[in-house]
Amino acid sequence: MNENLGLEKGSAMREKEVKSQTLSEIEECVLESVILGTKNVRKIASRCGITEITANVAVRRLIEKGYLDWDMRPTELAYSELKWVNGMYPLEYYVDMRKYWRMVLELAIAVTFFVLLASLIAYLRG
Repeated sequence: MNENLGLEKGSAMREKEVKSQTLSEIEECVLESVILGTKNVRKIASRCGITEITANVAVRRLIEKGYLDWDMRPTELAYSELKWVNGMYPLEYYVDMRKYWRMVLELAIAVTFFVLLASLIAYLRG
C-alpha cells in the first residue's frame, strides 16, 4: 500500500513539472505578441485583453520558463515549441523590407533617368 502512495506522489510530481512547462492561454497570447514584434507591455496587454500587471507577470514567467530572454526576444525554445510560428516574421520585418525595396526601386529609376539624360546630351552634341 505504501508503494502505491509513492507512485501516486511521483506521478503527481511529474504531472506538476509537465504542467509548469505548458503555457497558459495568457502566456501563449503574450508570447505570440512578442514573436510578432510587440515589445511594449502596454501594447501586449491591450492586444491580449489583459491588464499591464498580468502582462508583466506573464512576461516574467515566460522568461523563467525559457521562452523569452531578458531583452524580450523569443528563444529557440519558443520557436521549437510553438507550431503556429512556422516561418512567420514580425510585422516590422515586412515594413522594413517594403521600405528597402522601395528605396532600391527609386534608386534604379534615378540611375536610369541620369543614364538617359547623359545619352540624350551625347546624342544632341554629336
